[in-house]
Formats: sequence, C-alpha cells, structure tokens
Amino acid sequence: MNSIYTAEQVKAFEKNSFIKEGDDLHAMMEAAKQSVEILNKDYPTSEFLILCGPGNNGGDGYFIGIGLIELKKRVKFLDVLDDVRKSSLCEHAFKATKGAEFINAKMLKDISSNTVVVDAIFGIGGRIDLGSKLEKILSDCNKFDSKVAIDVPTGLESNTGEISQACFNADKTITFIGYKLGQRINEGKNYCGKLILKDLGLGMEENVSPTVNELSFEDIKMNIPKRRENSHKGDHGKLLIIAGDEGFGGAGIMSSESGLKTGAGLVKLLTRKSHVSASLARNPEVMVFGADNAQDIEANLDWPDAVVAGPGMFKNFWSEQILYKLLVHVANNNIPTLLDAGALRLLSHKAFSKIKLLSETVLTPHPGEAAEMLNISVNEIQKNRIKSAKALQEKYGCIIVLKGNGTIVCNKNDVYLCSSGGPELAVAGSGDILSGVIGSLIAQGLSPFDAAKTGVEIHALAGKEFVKDVGRIGLAAGELIFYIRKFLN
Repeated sequence: MNSIYTAEQVKAFEKNSFIKEGDDLHAMMEAAKQSVEILNKDYPTSEFLILCGPGNNGGDGYFIGIGLIELKKRVKFLDVLDDVRKSSLCEHAFKATKGAEFINAKMLKDISSNTVVVDAIFGIGGRIDLGSKLEKILSDCNKFDSKVAIDVPTGLESNTGEISQACFNADKTITFIGYKLGQRINEGKNYCGKLILKDLGLGMEENVSPTVNELSFEDIKMNIPKRRENSHKGDHGKLLIIAGDEGFGGAGIMSSESGLKTGAGLVKLLTRKSHVSASLARNPEVMVFGADNAQDIEANLDWPDAVVAGPGMFKNFWSEQILYKLLVHVANNNIPTLLDAGALRLLSHKAFSKIKLLSETVLTPHPGEAAEMLNISVNEIQKNRIKSAKALQEKYGCIIVLKGNGTIVCNKNDVYLCSSGGPELAVAGSGDILSGVIGSLIAQGLSPFDAAKTGVEIHALAGKEFVKDVGRIGLAAGELIFYIRKFLN
C-alpha cells in the first residue's frame, strides 16, 4: 500500500529533516545522483535536454546535467526563467555548470526529437497558471519522444491533480521523499507516467501518517472470504437487492447477478412486477419478487444479512415509498446497507431529512450524484475529490465510495484511493455491478468498510483485465462479473 501525502506534508517533513546546515544541499545532490542512475540505465545512448527553473527543483536539474556530463553524455541546458532570481541552492548548482552548453527557447526547434527532455522547472512548488512563455516551451517539449519529470511535472498541481493549458506530459516521473496526492488523482496520474519514488533515506512513511492510502490487490486479498469444506448456502450470507423502478429493470438484474456470482449464498431481488420475468429468464438462481408498493416488501426486510438499494430507482412515488420503508427498518434493526444511484438522489429530499443513517451504511455516488447530495457543481466535486468525499462523510455520517477516475473510499478516520481503474469502466451499469459486489461481500461477513475497499479494488482490476483481453472500448458492464469472480478465486 502506497502512502500518499499533500505537498505541505512533504515540505514540512523535508524542512524538519534538514537540521544541520548543508543537509539540504546534500539531499539535492543525492536526488540528482539517483536520478542520473535511472536516466543512464533507461536511456543509455541518448542526448539530454535539461529544463531548469529558478528554485531548488532547477538546482536538481543542474546537478543531474552535471552527473550525465560526467558519464560522457551530451547534455544541453535551458534556463527557462533566466530573468527570475534563483534560490541560493539553485544558484550554487547553476555555477557548477560553468562551461556547459546552454540553449534558448527559440533553439528547441533544432533539437533532435530523440533527445530526452528532463523537466526540472518547478517540481513540488509548481502551479498551473504558467504564463504564455512557459506554456509555449512545454508545448514544444511535449512533442519529443522521451520526457522525464523531476519530482512533479511542470503545470501539474501537486495536491489536486489539476493541469495547466500545456502541462509537461511525462513518460516517467522521478519523485522524492513521498508520493504527492496530485500525482495519483485526476489528470496527475496520466501526466506523471511511470512514477518512481526515491525517499532519499529520510523514511517519511515510517514517520508521517499519510493523507491517503493507495489500494492494491495485495492490500485487500486477505479480505476475500474463505469457504469451509463443511459449509452450506446459509453460511455465505443472504443479500437483498431492492432495485429497478419502471423501465430500469436491468439495474436490479445486474446488481443481483453480481451479488450471486461473487459469493453470496442466497440473493433476493425486490423489483417492479414488470421486471420479474426478465430476472428469472436471466438468473433463475436469484429469488425475485415483484412489488407494487411499500407494503409488498415488508415481509422480506427481516430476511437479509445485507441490503443493496437504489440501482434503477428515481424520483417517483414507487422508489420514494420503498426507500423510506427500507431506511426506517434497517435503522431500527441495524442491518448493513448500501445505497446507490437513485437512492442517493432521494436522500437530499425533505422527506428523508429526518432519517438517521447508520454509520456503517455505504453510499456509492458518482460525481453527478455527489454534486446533488452536497448541492454543489460536478466541477467542484471533481476539482478536489478527496475534500468532496470527506464532505459527504461529514454530512451523512456514512462510509463513502466516491466513484470515478481515482475512486475514493473513506470513513470518519481513513481515506483510501483506488487508482487501478480506467476509462473502460465508464459505461452504463458499471456502478450497479460494483454495488452487487460490495453488498455480497458484506453479506459474507466483511465489515462494510473492508467490503467497500475490497469491492472497489477488484472491480477496478477487472476492468484492467478486460483491457488486456479486448481493449478499452466496448465493455458491457455485465462482462466485469467474469473477471471479478476470477480475482475472488
């Protein structure tokens, strides 16, 4: 599990680590040395162009260039902001390049496209309002075949993952001390390319609690339910799916199939009567009941070990009365529940405002639903997804799964990031499959928080496996179940 930090955390830790005078210079030279080793190994026959800014990241760049020159590499420097006063460390490194070859921005057109461009302009202190001069340089450099960023690509905001008009689009980023939040969320994940961490021997992970923990399969595989040889269907949990208002029967069918094929011993679907035949035809193993009103579901509410509600529900009388009846019951009887899709949009209605959700309830909004729940714009949600997830947790007091590129899973105390997923998952029904997986894991005995983390990671990895087999285009959500089941086994 990778520990992810804010830029402020890294800066504070770095500052506190440099107790003696000269420690910061030593760290800069060590960062340069380790960068040179990587560049020499990965690009053994190449020429290099080093883009240097006026701060300490620029100092890294000058020392990197010097190290490459010592290895007999052909190196050119571009002082991108030569009219800006350099930091003392940068000035020290700049003076050490005496006699090296410098170019100006107009000469970029004459540089071979095979040259490796190394971005050492701003690093962690970067910003996204770069100005036209710097944006033109970055735009020209992005045309080169090989691009390596030092610490953070220029034009990438270190905390939010936002990018400038012409962010340096790195194939590889060599980052120091700790992973930065902006490198793993929003566009940051794409513009950093392959991320290589060098902690410079400072041990930040052992000394500072991360802002976010980044999930991997290794982190969640111990949560996958184990089966005793001497077991029966009742040992593997009873999952109730309440879903599928008129015209949206597929959502409930997909969620119930997902729950069934990810291990729940018994799955029951409560849906509109018009969808019963379709469910039986697709999955005869799922017990399906048609309901015309809230009274029709009462006999089933004491049955489950876990409930999933909301897929295929929307703002009409059937969905509203069914959800209201359910939420009152689960609150009074402490039944673990996941709410998705239409159920989330209904939560913001006045009729539901006095219902107290259990803290172990799992809410799984996509950005549009999250925006409605917080009464803000989708752009505000996406601009700072972690802040948005925490705001949802604080408002509703529940476990939050904020879906999207870089899904966030959080409770009151912990925040986890799933960076495994990709655009292949951006299809109708993908969230319905995820709801069924998480609900199934809860029914099988996982805590709702562990089930949320496990379900999110396996769902994302299933998308990656589909990409390997087929490609990123054309996933039908139900196809994920095959890959999810493989991971669970």
